[in-house]
Amino acid sequence: MADTTPAAAIDASLCDRYVIFLDIDGVLLPVPRFTFGGGDLSPESVQRLGGLITHLGGREKVTIVLSSTWRNSPDSVARLNEFITRHAADTVPLVRCGTDNGTVLVTQVDYYADDPTEQRLVRDRVDEIERWLHTHVVDHPEAIAGRWFAIDDMKLDVDARMADHFLYTQTDVGITDEDVARATEMVAAFPAPAEAATRAQRALQDPALKQEEIRILEVLLERKAAEADELRRQLADTAADLARQRELNKEAEKNARERERRLEDVSYRLALYDFSKRHETLREAVELCEKITGPDRKAMNESIRTVVNLLREKKELEKRVRADMKKANSKK
Repeated sequence: MADTTPAAAIDASLCDRYVIFLDIDGVLLPVPRFTFGGGDLSPESVQRLGGLITHLGGREKVTIVLSSTWRNSPDSVARLNEFITRHAADTVPLVRCGTDNGTVLVTQVDYYADDPTEQRLVRDRVDEIERWLHTHVVDHPEAIAGRWFAIDDMKLDVDARMADHFLYTQTDVGITDEDVARATEMVAAFPAPAEAATRAQRALQDPALKQEEIRILEVLLERKAAEADELRRQLADTAADLARQRELNKEAEKNARERERRLEDVSYRLALYDFSKRHETLREAVELCEKITGPDRKAMNESIRTVVNLLREKKELEKRVRADMKKANSKK
């Protein structure tokens, strides 16, 4: 049956806007060489960013998307927004969103083959930017249509996907007036709003983007299937361990019962020997038991065991009474 659901439409009135993917360290916060970040945001840098945004039509026409790792810390985002409010409230919009951490599909690249760490950092950031573009076609059609750029102190333009949409800043300097001028020239080549609306509508129906979504779902399904297989394996291992432990417990319980039986047998024999010396009737019964056989001997043995156990209980009771008497006398 054909799908009769109406296709989503692009709001052309949104296509006069811009999206800036913004890094912080090395852009708004100059980082001195031979250090590892930290320091203060630069009022001059954020004001230069404000000047660039004013050229784009003002803060109402620009969305800032954090590509910086600052996006992972609510405190850092709050710090940034407080700084913007203090130094560029009229020109720079507050930051309300960021790219996602990582992507399901990872692009294969080789531009920093001799530096895998830098290659991974650059590739991941570009992948995250591209994924944001692909997942915000309706709410930010201007971006998928090409009215976007990234500002970063990592050389993202080694990746062809950043061509004509990237502004590089020097880490220990941050954004400069010259950078703003270069960004202004770059933006001049972006599609006009009407053309952007047309491009965005085409993107909305782009089979490649739809295929990307399908592939992402397939990968997620594969991961879930792998996780399920691993859980099943762990469950089987746990069940096998439990079965082995049960057998070990049974064997341990059997051995414990056998030890207890042997100890009881030794204890009984010692008690029998001791009580036979002091009780003539018991001694005679033991001697008689050795001379008879069959059911009579079995019955005699049971009687002897009953007598011995009673004598053992009597001995324990006497021991307890003596202890209680001693305790009572000590309190006088």
